[in-house]
Amino acid sequence: MLYGQPESRRLLVLFAATTLVPTIGLGVLGWRMMEQDLALASQRAAERRDHAADLAAAALSRTLADLEREVRGTGSGVNKDVVRIVFEAQGIVERGGAALPYYPATRPVPELPPDLFSAADNLEFRSGDSRAAIPILEELSKRKDPAIRAAALVRLARNYRKTGEWKKAVDAFHALARLEEISVNGLPAGLVARQGAGLLLESTGRKEELRREAAALYSELCNSRWLLTRTSYEFAVEQARRWLGEDSSNSESPDRLALAEAAESIWKEWRQGVPSPHTAQRTVRVRQQSILALSHRAQERMTVLLVSPQFLQSLKELVALRQAHGMDFALTDAEGRVVFGNPQVPIALQSVRTASATRLPWTLHVISAASTEPTVRSTMLLAGLAFMAVLILGGGYFVHRAVSHEVALAKLQTDFVAAVSHEFRTPLTTMRQLSEMLVHDRVSSDDRRRQFYEVLLRESDRLHRFVDSLLNFGRMEAGRMSYRFEPLDPAALVRDVVGEFRQEASKNGYVVELAESSALPTIPADRESLSRVLWNLLDNAVKYSPECHTVWVEMEGAGKRVMVRVRDRGIGIPASEQKQIFGKFVRGAASKSAAIHGSGVGLAMARQIVRAHKGEIAVESKVGEGSVFTVLLPVAE
Repeated sequence: MLYGQPESRRLLVLFAATTLVPTIGLGVLGWRMMEQDLALASQRAAERRDHAADLAAAALSRTLADLEREVRGTGSGVNKDVVRIVFEAQGIVERGGAALPYYPATRPVPELPPDLFSAADNLEFRSGDSRAAIPILEELSKRKDPAIRAAALVRLARNYRKTGEWKKAVDAFHALARLEEISVNGLPAGLVARQGAGLLLESTGRKEELRREAAALYSELCNSRWLLTRTSYEFAVEQARRWLGEDSSNSESPDRLALAEAAESIWKEWRQGVPSPHTAQRTVRVRQQSILALSHRAQERMTVLLVSPQFLQSLKELVALRQAHGMDFALTDAEGRVVFGNPQVPIALQSVRTASATRLPWTLHVISAASTEPTVRSTMLLAGLAFMAVLILGGGYFVHRAVSHEVALAKLQTDFVAAVSHEFRTPLTTMRQLSEMLVHDRVSSDDRRRQFYEVLLRESDRLHRFVDSLLNFGRMEAGRMSYRFEPLDPAALVRDVVGEFRQEASKNGYVVELAESSALPTIPADRESLSRVLWNLLDNAVKYSPECHTVWVEMEGAGKRVMVRVRDRGIGIPASEQKQIFGKFVRGAASKSAAIHGSGVGLAMARQIVRAHKGEIAVESKVGEGSVFTVLLPVAE
């Protein structure tokens, strides 16, 4: 560092006191304010959840009241998404709303007169004459009673199959399918037609037609087209899957299967005489789903409404609340089982309304998304605090740099004054002593007197050069230095300067070796200024080479530039100081430790002169191996 350790320590302490402490304080303040803002945001979210919970509970209460009116038969109509079933002792007498894939029981259908088909049956089974039975059955298939036509078409298709008339058999099944809900042997005519056509196509090996027929059957079963019992439904589904093989793309809805199982459970309890209130609501748990069942008994009949979790979850009021408030809802039954939604979130993110508080058959959970993101106010606050912290740190940093620079400059100036004083003191002391001896006539001979005069002249020249260099440096720093550029032969200039310096250096035992290069191009230069640069480099090479008394000067062309090198084998310059030595008042640590005199402005002045000539000056050095200073100057165009 360019300034002392105590000053550095004091500046660091000052920097910490003026920047780090306020910055930490701002950080703590910002953190506390952000915590308060998040707490306020959490409180507001809780208030919004409570409000949404009240609205959701009210919406569910209204929906439940509408369902209770429907189950009593006083409502405006059965909701298409709710299953409505009316039980009697003999079976299902009425169904409405959403259709189920199967039902607990079907209502018995009156049987046809036994002798109506006896003639055709005798011909088919006893006599084995299906062709004779076909005209009788064709006549019966034209009756007005759909039940008779359906029974006749089933027999007719069977006899056509036995006679090998498969196309007529298929046509008979298609005619049977148009009778839809008419019961044939306890099954809907449409189902019997689909199954019969499938068996016929399977036996005749018509795979593509069988696949189309099976796909239609499977689709109608999945869409709950017919009123079936569980056994009939499962048999038909398995048969259709077998025909389809791997091409079964439809699948039964697990929600409707759960509703069907709930209806079957309630039917069994009713048939077993399990006591229940005239009007009741309960939760039936099937297939990991909680089905809401509302029932109303009147004499020998019971009406049941089955409500799926999906119906509750898709209520328009809940959907509107979810979109308006950005929250989710969940219901749990009396045993804590999930009806819909996901209530397994931290309680801090929920508003809960228990069944006892809402008089609903469920516990209502209103859930808001976990959010730790700062609000706009927090963001703006943190941005402002961060900006202030950056200003404080940035200002403190630049103040620290400025103060450090001033302290370093003051230290350099102090060293410069000391160095200049020393440079003046030595020649002045010598000149005073010699002058006193000459004035008081203490000189022993004329030769001795002549030597004194030569020393006085040499010291005077030394002082003159030193003062002149200081004055020139001052003019350079003030920007008032003027140069007289003219075409110069660089080789001649270097020879002249080296020749003059050899006379000075030889007195101290130093040798300057010049490696000349011929035919160097001329350069635009100020002779006096460039001479001062070269003299300074030679003088430094001599001063910093206490062991090796030889200095080398080299010249050569380098493209459109001329290169001059001054090389020595002196003490060298550390890499950490090589960029600093061209600064004003800067002297290396080695020069101070070796007590080598200097002012610290020579290299700074040399760099300014070279730059004024649009050139470059650089140094390469290793400690203990010497230094090489290189000057590159552009040639004349």
